[in-house]
Amino acid sequence: MASRIRNDNWENDEELKKDLEKYVKQNLKRKEVLDFVSSKYPMYAWSLRTLCGRLSHFSIKYTNYEIELADLRRAVAEEMQGPGKLLGYRALHKKIREMHDLNVPRDLVYAMMAEVDPTGLEERSGVGKHRRAPKHPFTSKVSYC
Repeated sequence: MASRIRNDNWENDEELKKDLEKYVKQNLKRKEVLDFVSSKYPMYAWSLRTLCGRLSHFSIKYTNYEIELADLRRAVAEEMQGPGKLLGYRALHKKIREMHDLNVPRDLVYAMMAEVDPTGLEERSGVGKHRRAPKHPFTSKVSYC
C-alpha cells in the first residue's frame, strides 16, 4: 500500500495566511476560496474540511461578534453621510466588510442603520410594495352558488 504524502508546512506559511484573510475579507464563499487556494498552493492537500481547519488554525472568521460598537457606528455614520445613504442594509453590510474591514453580522448593521439614521431607513423601506390600490378591482360575473 502506498504511503500518503503529507506536507505540514502550511502551519508556518504566512503568505497562505494573508491570502486566506484576503479571501475572507472579500466575503468569498468557501468553495470559491477552495478553488483559489488549491490552484495557488498545490503543494498542500485541500478539501472543504481542511480549509475550515486551516481557517480555524489561523483564527480567521467570516463574522466577528466581538466588534466594538463605536467602530461600527463610526463606519455606518460615515457611509450614511456620503453616497451610501441610498444603500440598503445588505449592500451597506458588504461595503462595511470591504472598505472598513469590519466583519460584523448583517443584522447588527441594520440595527446600527436604524440608530444612526431612522428617517432614512424608513424612506428606503417598502421596496416592492404596492403604493396604491388598483383602479378597477376584479369582480367576477359568474355565480358559484
